[in-house]
Amino acid sequence: MKGYKFLVDSKIARISEAYANKKSISIDEAMKIFIGSATFRVLNDEKTGLYLEVLEYVYDMFLEEMGECIDET
Repeated sequence: MKGYKFLVDSKIARISEAYANKKSISIDEAMKIFIGSATFRVLNDEKTGLYLEVLEYVYDMFLEEMGECIDET
């Protein structure tokens, strides 16, 4: 799909930024954590279609994987 790489890269950056803010860690550290996750592996596999989901859905999936509460704000 055209734009697949852009959608994935954009979600990686935004999820890493949100997680860094939530955990008060650097964006680089948050990105390393995200890239090591199962959520990242599914997101990065074009066949799954996860990259087409809204950012909040993917972020919530990641937080659940990390065993963290999902913010309801």
